[in-house]
Amino acid sequence: MEATGKPDVPNIMKALNNEKALRAVWTMFRNTVIEGEIPNLLKGLILFRISIHAGNEYCRSLHAHAACTLDSTLTYKDLRSMAEGESLKGLPASFQAALDLVPQMALDPHSVADKQFAYEEQLRDEGFSEAEIDELVAQAYFGVMRNTLTSAYDVPWEGPPMGDDT
Repeated sequence: MEATGKPDVPNIMKALNNEKALRAVWTMFRNTVIEGEIPNLLKGLILFRISIHAGNEYCRSLHAHAACTLDSTLTYKDLRSMAEGESLKGLPASFQAALDLVPQMALDPHSVADKQFAYEEQLRDEGFSEAEIDELVAQAYFGVMRNTLTSAYDVPWEGPPMGDDT
């Protein structure tokens, strides 16, 4: 798995037996998680927050592990607090704005569709470009898609245990 830097194929990819579905998931993963302008830590935090609220063990563990690997000062307890709405110390204000808005897009899309909500303006005000805003919306979409797939296929987490004691 040269693109991910990991030696093994993730269990989510093993769960898909249809080549076209696998290719679609891989393309979305590559274009939203591996590539792009949004910092990988922010992507991981967004996807963790979506996964916590979606109740998905695989995605929660995967994105917790990724975030803690990208920032060794983070603990699982920090991530849980962030998922419940607390700010993570040391993060730029732009990260916090994205962490407040993007999971809401994923979990309650009608709430951000209201013109009064003006999520694009809020993200622009925090310094995100139009291309980055598109990437953030794609993160919301990918978070929902991946949580749905791993729940539907009951995909087991292949990495180290991630929980309140890590």
